[in-house]
Amino acid sequence: MAYETISPLDHATGAARPLRKSFLRSERLVFLIGAAGFGGLAGFIMAVAMGRQDMWTQLLAGAPVLALALLLACATFVEAQKREAHGCGVMAAVHGVSLIAWPLFIPLTALYWVAPASALGSVFLLASCWNGSSAAIYRAAAQTTLVAALAAYQGVLIVLG
Repeated sequence: MAYETISPLDHATGAARPLRKSFLRSERLVFLIGAAGFGGLAGFIMAVAMGRQDMWTQLLAGAPVLALALLLACATFVEAQKREAHGCGVMAAVHGVSLIAWPLFIPLTALYWVAPASALGSVFLLASCWNGSSAAIYRAAAQTTLVAALAAYQGVLIVLG
């Protein structure tokens, strides 16, 4: 019994196969759901492993994560503006604004989920409207992982009190 392997070469002609440069909308959303699940699990494990922390420690621990996610959002915004995809640019800007506003919601335990929900929602909307390069989808997955990890980390700490 012969097994077919996936290789970058076409066996019939010996030429290189073109690399896939686009995702279907459903593939993009499933990819982001997996990234959110991985990030949420990582954030939960970090919160349980580190235990209770005060608000200032949460702010200082979350600052580099938010800064990296904001950097990725800015790169997506720039790429959207170069492509003249204004709707996707607006979603990248909304994501950036929600990341900037996130630290304001940490002391408000009842309204804490507004910032993470808007950040995740804007990334999912961005992925559903994106038709550009696949690099932006990988950036969106990294943003989703970072946001979900920080949301789970801080959410668990809020629940622990």
